[in-house]
Parts: sequence; structure tokens; C-alpha cells
Amino acid sequence: MNDAVLLDRIEEGLVAITLNRPDRLNAINDSFVEAMHAALDRVEADPDIRAVVLAGAGRGFCAGADLQETVDLAERTSADLYRGQQRLADMSVRLHELPVPVIAAVQGPAAGGGFALAAACDLRVASTTAVFLAANVRIGVSGGEMGLSWLLPQTLGLARATELLLSGRRLSATEAHAWGFVSRLVDPVEGDVRATAIELARTIAANPAFAVTLTKEMLRTTGTAASLRDAVLLENRTQVLAVYAGDIDHATDDFRRAGRPEA
Repeated sequence: MNDAVLLDRIEEGLVAITLNRPDRLNAINDSFVEAMHAALDRVEADPDIRAVVLAGAGRGFCAGADLQETVDLAERTSADLYRGQQRLADMSVRLHELPVPVIAAVQGPAAGGGFALAAACDLRVASTTAVFLAANVRIGVSGGEMGLSWLLPQTLGLARATELLLSGRRLSATEAHAWGFVSRLVDPVEGDVRATAIELARTIAANPAFAVTLTKEMLRTTGTAASLRDAVLLENRTQVLAVYAGDIDHATDDFRRAGRPEA
């Protein structure tokens, strides 16, 4: 059984995906990649899941590629390497595209691919011990890996993302919070980062599921819209879908139950 990544039910509607190689700071290897894809398969197949918390076991979130597991390039073709890179990067894409919100609970290092996995989540809660790092440029390869060249400009802005990827410097939890990359900062003496992430997930999951899914889709889609008008056109169609569900005479169950909010 591959336990490099675990999927556990926290409570009704909430699950945790735990990166589970604590002796290696949850570094990414082939087993990790396959276990992550298996966990994402299960989340996508379960309509009862309302939110996901992504956390690392032990003292770190994810240290990136496991450099102790070297690849013999002479034994692999370019096509093999490309397929492996696609499988690796698809973890970020699939995590980002889950229909339910994903909250990262980050403690210790989130480096390389770990930084990308955190960036692919919808929200990030971080311990003050957390540090974010994409140092690929320092070892002669591109800093744009597992979606970082797209995810960081989306979450940090282009100038700050450019600085981090070109310099390869560390981003502290405090700075990440000041920049808005981290939405909540937790002092481990005063609280628990995973518990804080679960509480945030619980708050989100308490809202009507269809409304949450549509809102996440809007945020992901309109963020790259060509103009405000294009974004509003998408919002208008989505709002009508949410309220009337294709039948103008029958509002959706969620909308009826919630009633009209007071002004």
C-alpha cells in the first residue's frame, strides 16, 4: 500500500490530504506523485466532500523533489522524461481545478514543488515557522515548474513573483502574510496551523455547496478575463444558473432555504 499521501475524513463534508513522508520533509518522489493522484481521484469522485485541507506530516509541508532519489538520464528518453514531468505538474493543475475549495496548512519548508502545491490551493494558512522557496534558478533549471510561473503572478502579482523566481530567495511566513499569499498566520505557541485551516474549511463548507463551487469557478475564470465586461458577462450567467437552475419558475433549493438576505 502506498501511504506517501493519505486521504482522511475529518468530519462530514471535510477531508484532509496529508503529505506523509515526514522523515524526508514530505519530499516528492514517484510514490508521492502516484499517491497524490489517487487521493485527488477519490476527492473528485465523492460528491459529499465540501472542502479539503492539504497538510504535511511532521515538521515540514513539502521540501520539493527528493534529491536522494536521482534519475539516471542515460536510461530515459526525452519522451519518458516529458511524461514524468507532465505527471508531476498535473498534481498542481488537478489540485487547483478541484470543484471544492482547498486550504493549505503550511508549517516548515514549502520548497520547489511544495511551494507550487501550496500556491495551487485556494487559500493558505501558515505557521510562523513556514518558509516558501523556489530556488531552481540557483541550480541551473527553470524556476517555472509545476505551474509556479502562472500561480505566483496570480497570487502575488507579477513583480513579486518575478523577484522570487529570478532570485531564488526565501519568502518568510511573515512576508508571505504581508503580501497576501497567506491569509492567516499562526504562532505555533498559541495555536495549531492544521486546526486553524480546518476551522476555515468548516466555515466555507457551511455555505451551500453549489454556491461555493460556482464562486470558486468564477474566481478562477474571471481572474484571467480580458476585461471587466467579460468578467461580468460570466458572472451574470452564473448568477442566473445558481438562482433558477435553468427553470425561471423554480429557484434552487439552496436559494429557497437561505431566503433573501436582509439589506
